[in-house]
Amino acid sequence: MNSQSSCCCGGGDRKDKKKNCAVCGKPLVYFTEERQLECRICHRIKTANAACEDGHFICDECHSGGGAEILDILLHSEEKDPIALFLQVCGMNEVHLHGPEHHRIVPCVLLTAYRNCGGELDLPAALREAWKRGQKMAGGSCGFLGVCGAAAGAGIFASIVCGATPLTPDKWAVPQRLTAECLNVITEIGGPRCCKRTGRLAIECAAEFSEREFGVAIPCSRPKCLYSLFNTECIRQKCPYFTVKEAQT
Repeated sequence: MNSQSSCCCGGGDRKDKKKNCAVCGKPLVYFTEERQLECRICHRIKTANAACEDGHFICDECHSGGGAEILDILLHSEEKDPIALFLQVCGMNEVHLHGPEHHRIVPCVLLTAYRNCGGELDLPAALREAWKRGQKMAGGSCGFLGVCGAAAGAGIFASIVCGATPLTPDKWAVPQRLTAECLNVITEIGGPRCCKRTGRLAIECAAEFSEREFGVAIPCSRPKCLYSLFNTECIRQKCPYFTVKEAQT
């Protein structure tokens, strides 16, 4: 979904729509119990765990879009650094500050970097499969399901690389080990949500795991975060990517 064209009622700043409600830009309110609401984009009745202060609801599918442009960029990229790829994709209009699209982006940038670093992979097929699997991780899964979607996304990456299924004895535990490692790192730093922070932490864990488990070294850069000004839930100095200088500019 392109955030420049997602508003169906007028008003609201584009930056607000990137970080809050994509319809009006107002903050989201999370429910303790799911509700059945009409998506303001596709108008289908879907299960919702959040809506904005004015009651606007956009389903995960519409929030994330089809991913065609993202996957096309990754398919033709020669970038070996998955953090660089992640930040490039996160800068696209259809990617919000927070949202379930990150659950798809994490495994896709990891698979791209893995292939570009020498890993044997049918990248087009792998990207399609990763995006499809990532769609199964609902928005808000970190708080509601106890599994951060970024960590699950790293597990998707490992599962596709090693060919794990529920019935592969030697490979069954591989993606789960990576997901567990990601969750340990993510939870040690704490919350609340920040899809950029958890995405980068999961990618760094996955890159180390790739070299150790798959024999493919994936380099990760560590640029400072440029999203602090826009994230009202930023944990600031507790985040390894935060810089006071950038947050004050």
